[in-house]
Order: sequence, then structure tokens, then C-alpha cells
Amino acid sequence: MNMLFLGDSITKGIPGVSYVSKIQDSLIDINLVNRGIGGDTISSLFKRVKKMNDLESFDQIVLFVGVNDVFGKLSIPYKILKTLTRQRWAKNSSLIKKQYEELISFVINENKNIIIIPPILIGENLDSIWNEELLDLIKIIHDISINENIAYLELHNEFEKYLMNKVISDYLPIKLTDLLRDVKMLTTESLVDQKSRDRGLHLTLDGVHINSRGANIISKAIINYINNL
Repeated sequence: MNMLFLGDSITKGIPGVSYVSKIQDSLIDINLVNRGIGGDTISSLFKRVKKMNDLESFDQIVLFVGVNDVFGKLSIPYKILKTLTRQRWAKNSSLIKKQYEELISFVINENKNIIIIPPILIGENLDSIWNEELLDLIKIIHDISINENIAYLELHNEFEKYLMNKVISDYLPIKLTDLLRDVKMLTTESLVDQKSRDRGLHLTLDGVHINSRGANIISKAIINYINNL
């Protein structure tokens, strides 16, 4: 089996821990292709996907994108970076819906074997304004998956259950320099997990990018889906 992973830095695994590598460790007979790119939004991923001429060759495609359409608005430096890298975020929910539908429509034309994973968190404080906005995005993606009859893995609830009754940190990489430092310095799983503990976080390195626990939850959900095919 050949699997393609399309997404942003969470899929790429930098910064943080790669859930794709966790899957590869468990499913050694499956060929995994990781095309995650840091910072990708729905629209910028779509631009990349339109240039791919091998989508039909994969047995499964995992699509995991959308968090940067909210995360990219976290601060002025993030907005500037997104503009410079041409990874523009959707400015409202109707545009998010339009862009995600266009992305899905294109991929389905090439390959109908798609697994959708919606964004999960922006901060482990689930009551934050960022997570409230993210829930709207999750609902949009869920509705699209139903309309298009596409496999949908709900992981937000899994993360929420794990965080229940835990002491929650409000940490977010508000400063772009903090994120860039993590990318440069945290090059191993143990370093990521240690920094996560230092920040009082449970499933993420910084509220968005995942540590080994978060990667395990995502990888196990995908492995279970594949094993049940």
C-alpha cells in the first residue's frame, strides 16, 4: 500500500514529533510519502496539490490542513510571515468553506480514497477564543466530509478527553521567534517532550505542534482506520 500525507508542519513533523514516522514504525510494509509543508493554509496547500501529477497512484491520501487559517492570525509577525510566504489564510468562514471544497473537489477528481483529519487545537486551553474559532472550522470540514462521503477522523474529541481534569497551561507561541527557536533547537523527540513538560503542556509542544503523546493519538487513529479497511 502507498499512502500520501498532505498537510502543514504538523504533518511534516517540524517542529514537534512526526505522527507519520509513528505510523511508519508500526506499518513497515506500507510506503508512506510525507508532503507536509510548514505554514501551509488551505489555499496554499491547494496550490501545491494542483501541481502534483501522481495523486491517482496512491491507495490512500490523508488530508490534514486548516489550523494555519486560524493560527496565522495569532500576531502581526505571523500575518507578515504568511504574506511573505504566500500562505494566505482565509479571512472568514465562507471563504474557508469555498477553499476547502475546491481542494477536496480537485483531490477527489484524482483519487477518491481520502481520509480527512480536521485541525485539532490552538492551545490546550479549549475555552480560548482561538479554539472557539477553530471549532467553527472543524464543523465546516466535517459537513464537507459528509456531503462528499469522505472518511473523517475526529481527533479533537480525543484530545479533549485526554485534557479533561488536567492542569492546563495557556502557553502559545505568540512570539514568532519562539516558534523559530523550537524549529532550530528541538531536533529530537526527547527534546520536544522535555520542552513540552517545561511549558506545562500535555499533548503539544506549544499548543499547536504535537509532542509524542499527541503523535501517538493521531497515528493510532490512522492505523486503526487502515487496519479496518
